[in-house]
Amino acid sequence: MTLFWTRTWDALAGALFPTGCVSCGELVAAHDPPLCQKCWGRLPLIAGPRCGCGSPLPGSDGEDCGRCRRGRSAVLEGASLGTYAGPLRDCVVALKYRGRHRTAARLSVRLLESEPCRRILKASDVLVGVPLHPDREGRRGFNQAHLLASEIARGCGLPVSRGLARTRNTRSQTDLSRRDRRRNVRDAFAAGSDSALKGAAVTLVDDVTTTGATLRECAATLLDYGALEVRSITVARAE
Repeated sequence: MTLFWTRTWDALAGALFPTGCVSCGELVAAHDPPLCQKCWGRLPLIAGPRCGCGSPLPGSDGEDCGRCRRGRSAVLEGASLGTYAGPLRDCVVALKYRGRHRTAARLSVRLLESEPCRRILKASDVLVGVPLHPDREGRRGFNQAHLLASEIARGCGLPVSRGLARTRNTRSQTDLSRRDRRRNVRDAFAAGSDSALKGAAVTLVDDVTTTGATLRECAATLLDYGALEVRSITVARAE
């Protein structure tokens, strides 16, 4: 099913047929899917000190993570709405695997209300959704990261570029170790189809980050292409 028809059906179904919250099952307001008001209110927000790149810190505020101290992170700054658990995980699953495309719009509203995300967007020139390989995007019919980037762009007025491509159809990162995640995405991306990325402050957008390997590889590719700096925004961070 094409993106147009899946979006059309999702909007029509939401308007005509009451649906249950994907987290608790209660009826959802047609304008605010896929969670009920109660579950939107109990999103698992990020707790504890964070490095500027978004990684959790074992120590106190004001420190950098080991990777940033060693100068090995290509991501200048990162922010996530919350941890990949509970209602937030249910939202991501609904968007990514159940075709609930309106979820991207509602998540973008929450991201735009987040102070760390607003700070990143204020310093940005262009948004880039982390790309899927064309084969995988073709089978799925959409790229959830690009949907999120497009919805965020509606709210903040930034342009969205598709000048970053995934050139290798990598394995899913889900069941890989930290080391294997790095190897899996190494040299898997290329930039070059959008000169607007040169000299620009780019913000990568994705649904979930765990070790940050994909974001760092994308950022390194963009910097090699000529981007001035790269930040990141994700819906969730898996701990």
